[in-house]
Amino acid sequence: MSCFSYFYFVEIIRLIPLIGFLLFCLQIGIRYFVLKRKGIKLSSGKKQVAKVVSTFVLAIFFLVYIIELVYKAGFIQFFILPDALQPLLTGKIFLVICGITFIFLANLLMLFTLRDLNQSLRFGLNESNLGKLVTGGIYAQSRNPFFLAINFLFAGISLIFPTPFFMGISLLTLFSIHFFILKEERFMRENYGMDYKNYCKKVRRYF
Repeated sequence: MSCFSYFYFVEIIRLIPLIGFLLFCLQIGIRYFVLKRKGIKLSSGKKQVAKVVSTFVLAIFFLVYIIELVYKAGFIQFFILPDALQPLLTGKIFLVICGITFIFLANLLMLFTLRDLNQSLRFGLNESNLGKLVTGGIYAQSRNPFFLAINFLFAGISLIFPTPFFMGISLLTLFSIHFFILKEERFMRENYGMDYKNYCKKVRRYF
């Protein structure tokens, strides 16, 4: 591979995490607004103060994360994190290919997940706003494809950009999602009873 073609290859690679992340968020955003227009309640019904705080924290996270992706893509020349979180570790082409594959799978998995959830999509746990228990489609292969897609996305980005920031976010996401899934499973058993218990016997938590 010539220096010229290698340069463009690297430039394209730098764009993939940003494009993959934006497509991922766009899928969820479109489905969210479509269901909202149909009058479907999607939130967990948190208290107003807690909802404002969680929304603010989430907005700050996404702002920082997107700025870092845009910086790594080469569209801006500034970053907002400390210098210690910026150095790019030595990456291998195998890890980059794995990262691209993970980002692609994350978006594909989310596409199937949102399709199969349809009007049962919910954010948070609210026993007074239960959707239909979905066990078909992608949910016949995994009990948590939504969260699996999120893990794939952040893991893929951290493989392409193995900085302390992106790797730290990937690990934090992995552990926090696992503990949330455990909490959600208790909620599902309490509210869906034997239907959910029988479903758990047939389909694994992740794969």
